[in-house]
Amino acid sequence: MSLGMTPQASFSNLRVLEPLVHGVASSANLQITKEVKHGGLGVITAAIFLSGEMAGSGVLALPAAMIGTGGWLGLMLILLFTANAGFSGTRLGLCWIMLEERYEEFRGEVRDPYPAIGEKAVGRWGRIVSMIAISLTLYGGGCVFIVLIAQLLGSLVASVGFSLSLCLWMVIVAVCLMPLTWMGTPKDFWPIAVGALATTCIACLLVVVTCILDGNQIQEKVFPAPTADGIFKAFGSIMFAYAGASTFPTIQADMADRSKFNYSAMIAMGVLFAIYFPMAAGCYFSLGDQVTDNIV
Repeated sequence: MSLGMTPQASFSNLRVLEPLVHGVASSANLQITKEVKHGGLGVITAAIFLSGEMAGSGVLALPAAMIGTGGWLGLMLILLFTANAGFSGTRLGLCWIMLEERYEEFRGEVRDPYPAIGEKAVGRWGRIVSMIAISLTLYGGGCVFIVLIAQLLGSLVASVGFSLSLCLWMVIVAVCLMPLTWMGTPKDFWPIAVGALATTCIACLLVVVTCILDGNQIQEKVFPAPTADGIFKAFGSIMFAYAGASTFPTIQADMADRSKFNYSAMIAMGVLFAIYFPMAAGCYFSLGDQVTDNIV
């Protein structure tokens, strides 16, 4: 009977789906050519980009975030968010691999990978929501950086007798940073990522050493007990320190071998943990409740 042969035929047709990700045909069946872009980012360079992009002004608030958590709970939150950011990064990497497997147009140069993932996942409104979220995140983070740089420059220049208002310094900083936004993709300015990560590591090391030296002069250190309000504030501060996932697909799209993005993400999370954990623990346990919102 033909009815009896239908299941056998259907089963053989379903065998083409041997997915690493559910519902995605295997690379052998799709016959996808694995293109390696010449001049693209390597695994280590991409990891430096990821960690340099995420390790920013948020690290300055980590010691103060420990006050309301009793210290140890805050350090556990840092460990939790490190694992969470690493997991999210690897999932975004798999999403982009799925798009490359299913849609040929995404195997070349793509300037908006995150909105593309959103659109293919849920439709046009996914692209719009992704673009709004990315714009708000980058705008907020950019404002924080401009204010912080303006404050630091103002204090440095004021020491030599030249003084300007914070508003004027913010305009000067914004104008100086504007040419950097004219570059194409991360692979066009990879030395900046290396410099950013190196300066962040050096600055954090100097801050930790300074806090330890200052802490040795404190007669009695006070470590407040954890409170619900303090834990919620620490949650927000630590989450901000790990903000930056919106740039993950952009960096992956510039890699020479995009399938290795997961390795870059895990390396980057290890670097961030190596920066954040000593910064929070060293400064807090050295100064106690005398740490400030901006440890600098």
